[in-house]
Amino acid sequence: MGFPGRFKSFLDRHIDYRGAVAGALVLGGIVFYINLDHGWSSASVAALKQGTYTFFAGGYMMRLNERIALALNPGIIAVPAGVLGAGGLAVVLTYLVHSMRGTPEPFNSTLPTIVLAGFGFTLLGWWARRNSP
Repeated sequence: MGFPGRFKSFLDRHIDYRGAVAGALVLGGIVFYINLDHGWSSASVAALKQGTYTFFAGGYMMRLNERIALALNPGIIAVPAGVLGAGGLAVVLTYLVHSMRGTPEPFNSTLPTIVLAGFGFTLLGWWARRNSP
C-alpha cells in the first residue's frame, strides 16, 4: 500500500466524515454571513478557510471527543472531559485560523464554534456512550 492508501487509511481512522461535512457546510455558511459586510471576496475567503478547517480539524475533534467519551468512566465525567478537551481545542484552533490574514472579523468568526462546540460535543459524547456496546 503506497502513500495515498496509507493517507486514506489514516483519515478513515481519525476523521468522522459525516460530522466533518455537516460542520464544514454549517460553520462555513455562518462565517460567510458574518463577514459579508466586508464584501463577497472577503466573506468567501473566511468561509472557505472555515469550511476546510472544519472538515479536517473539526472531523478529527469529533472523533477525539468520541474516543474520550468512551474511554473514561463514569459517563458523568467522560462526556464533559470530551467537551472540554476537544471543544477547547476547537475554539483555540478556530481563532488561530481566523487570526491569519484574510478574515475581517476573527473573533466574530470564532463565536459560532464557541456557541456550537459545547452543545455539539456534549450531544456527540452522549450519543457515543449510549450506542457503544
